[in-house]
Amino acid sequence: MMRKFFWYMFGTFARNFLLCLAMVLTIYLVVDFFEKLRKFLKYDAELSLILSFFAYRIPEIVFLLAPLGALMASILTVGGLNRTREITAMRSCGLSFYQIALPFFAFGLCVSVTSLSLTAVFIPLANIKAEYVKSVSIKQKPEALLSDPNSIWLRVGQTQLLHIDSVEQDGTHLTGLHYYTLHEPFRLSEIMEAESATFSEGEWKMEKVKRRQVMGDGRVEVLETPNDIIALLLKPEDFQNWLSNSPQHMTLYQLHDYIERAIQDGHNPQRYVTDYWGRVAYSMVPLVMILLGVSMGLRGSGVRSVGVAKGLGQTLAIGFLFWAAHSVGIVLGQNGAVMPIVGSWIATVMFLMVGANLFLRLE
Repeated sequence: MMRKFFWYMFGTFARNFLLCLAMVLTIYLVVDFFEKLRKFLKYDAELSLILSFFAYRIPEIVFLLAPLGALMASILTVGGLNRTREITAMRSCGLSFYQIALPFFAFGLCVSVTSLSLTAVFIPLANIKAEYVKSVSIKQKPEALLSDPNSIWLRVGQTQLLHIDSVEQDGTHLTGLHYYTLHEPFRLSEIMEAESATFSEGEWKMEKVKRRQVMGDGRVEVLETPNDIIALLLKPEDFQNWLSNSPQHMTLYQLHDYIERAIQDGHNPQRYVTDYWGRVAYSMVPLVMILLGVSMGLRGSGVRSVGVAKGLGQTLAIGFLFWAAHSVGIVLGQNGAVMPIVGSWIATVMFLMVGANLFLRLE
């Protein structure tokens, strides 16, 4: 009997959760699509590329919206059970609030484990693909063939390669430029070297430029100029993106290794530690939201029902409060105002305590 009850409640809540998640996901994608569509059309992007970009973005969006969907589904599901007097019937049969809520918690645990798996592996890989589609396929920017803090190689045309020794953190100053022009069949025709290049007034201005022109008979002609302009479509933010190790593009395993290396090299890893624990903490939020939503719904088990409009209002209010608290905690952790692990977990623990308190006080 209890097994049938468990799976009935589990299935009912699972269907409602998927419907709520699909609804908020659709709304988010439609808004985001029309917001970015005009920007993409400036580059004459094909519809297939635009759709592939949003397809790669779906895992991260699902991860972010899962707590909202879980909270909405729990409030509406318990409200529906109250409306049909099923909660009253369950209580009359001797079921405790814990037994009634157990299927909800079991499903919430499954969602949280799935969320952790997404953020640990799949989301970073999908984000890399999405960034590639946006930057290379749509905006037609060159792909970095190799990039690290000390060197970067770029293919900037069909027959041009660019090697840069180093880039300043803001991306506006390049040092040690080597620009290679090749002719078929893979024959070097020109090498242009510059001591440095600075981005100013929308152009890359080089200093101490030396050009080596390779003639057909093997002779090399050298021309030196104090200043010159190099025609690059790249902007400082492009170099920042290539040289910055973005946490959203790293799996949790890679992020952990990066933190260890940063500590060994004497760098401050607060930003990365906060992001690491923030992703772990956020994956537990669907379970916390289900606890909160079920507790709120069961507190009104003697009431006729919770209307859809009221349920949506409660969901949005609680979701906004949690997101505000979580964002503040992340900022405090990244800035060193609190320990990174404290800033990452503070909102999750706070709402867990509120939900547990409400549930334990059910009568």
